[in-house]
Amino acid sequence: MLFERVLGNIKDINGKGNYEIEKIVIKSDDLEKKILRVESVNGNEYGISLKESGDKLENGSILYNDGKKIVFIETDLEKVLVISPQDMDQMGEIAHFLGNMHTPIKVENEKIYLHYDKYLDNTLKEKKWPFDIEHLKFKKALRHIEHSHGHHGHSHD
Repeated sequence: MLFERVLGNIKDINGKGNYEIEKIVIKSDDLEKKILRVESVNGNEYGISLKESGDKLENGSILYNDGKKIVFIETDLEKVLVISPQDMDQMGEIAHFLGNMHTPIKVENEKIYLHYDKYLDNTLKEKKWPFDIEHLKFKKALRHIEHSHGHHGHSHD
């Protein structure tokens, strides 16, 4: 079966009705993809092709709903570095460093989140930047830091 649209989000269903629920677990990076081959936790294989509709996948996206059965997407737990800069200067230093590394990140509540990477783990220790390792779910794929210098003309999106 091929899914070509996103039909809403599982969080908006609120347990109304008596649905059979089938979930597909993917990595947050895969949310960016327009074409995907996936396997649900029930072992069913599906294709996702959102090229025509232009829809975007998010955590909880419903791909199938016939009133009896719902098939939806959930992002997997991922190993994440969570950096907690002590002040704006340190935040700037870290953001600059990560920008040069072209590492996709998410910034929220003055913390920087990025996919676990052994090299970065060691570098953060070396530079004595405060960080933790956590296992989290991302609702959306991480973004690259946008640079204002020297990268005109090609976007990373």
